[in-house]
Amino acid sequence: NEEGRPFENIRIKHTYILDDPFQDPQGLEQLIPPESPKWIPDAQSAVMFDEHFTKEDALKDKTEEEIQKETEKHEAKKRAIVLEMLEDLPEADIKPPENVLFVCKLNPVTQEEDLELIFGRFGPIKSCQVI
Repeated sequence: NEEGRPFENIRIKHTYILDDPFQDPQGLEQLIPPESPKWIPDAQSAVMFDEHFTKEDALKDKTEEEIQKETEKHEAKKRAIVLEMLEDLPEADIKPPENVLFVCKLNPVTQEEDLELIFGRFGPIKSCQVI
């Protein structure tokens, strides 16, 4: 949010290594503790990772419309980041030109001429491309 606080408090408390393709250096086994260390928060982390901080706390002084808009924006940002990680987008913050309409989940038999026929009644079409 604007205050730099997460919408959801997610903390990794323990991990398991399922597969490690690299050889362990000699003596590593003696350095690995039998269990995860206990986390003792200091003053700053207690503020940053408040156990009772919830999504509702972040949105408490907002109207229903503001909450809806912020949630949609947050979800769109998360989807863009996933597309960037999958290399479907060059960067998460990229925006298409204003005169571009993206249509997805088309029937596989849809042709460019079909889209031109459907959307042509709303105005002139500069180009149409089915990928």
